[in-house]
Amino acid sequence: MKRIIRRYLGFGLMALLGTHNAVGAPYEAGVHYVELPTPVAVRADGIEVTEYFSYGCGYCYQFEPVLSAWVERLPEDVVFSRTPAIWNQGYKHLAQTYYTLKAMNVLEKMHLEVFNAIHLKRLNLVDPSEMADFLTDNGVDGIAFGKVFNSFGVLATLQQAEARGRAYQATGVPSLIVNGKYRIDAGAAEGTQGMLAIADYLIELERP
Repeated sequence: MKRIIRRYLGFGLMALLGTHNAVGAPYEAGVHYVELPTPVAVRADGIEVTEYFSYGCGYCYQFEPVLSAWVERLPEDVVFSRTPAIWNQGYKHLAQTYYTLKAMNVLEKMHLEVFNAIHLKRLNLVDPSEMADFLTDNGVDGIAFGKVFNSFGVLATLQQAEARGRAYQATGVPSLIVNGKYRIDAGAAEGTQGMLAIADYLIELERP
């Protein structure tokens, strides 16, 4: 019943936006979003929305509470995930931290804490040893973090994320990737709220 209600509300939103009216769709490929030349394989059943982000990105930090509230309202057939950007050594270490926290099953607890530490408390956590000390102070085993950080599983996941990042062809973060086919950038969307509106539109577009 919940799925039916959400589906009904989704169609109501599309009608409100005027997607199928005589004027045409409210968003255009090449104007408001980018249609990827080579689709990226999705990693889940349903429609996948991926945030391309970095802990080192101030705009990603500002986007986080708005995005989290939006994710909470997603229909059951939409799966949300994240892929960290890896553009330099600092971003690589932060991406590696993200996958390490995920492997240790403490990502949900520490995701916002890492963001806050870097952008609110102004801590320099790019160095893995500094990150380990910070995590220890916040109840996470720093020694275990160091071991998992350099584990085969985390390094393999990091390589996969780097490959996805190249396929996304994004030049900035945050970006949203809808079902491996479309990229939404903040500039073209006129801000992060616009990104979410376009994501809602593309989610409906991907439904049969």
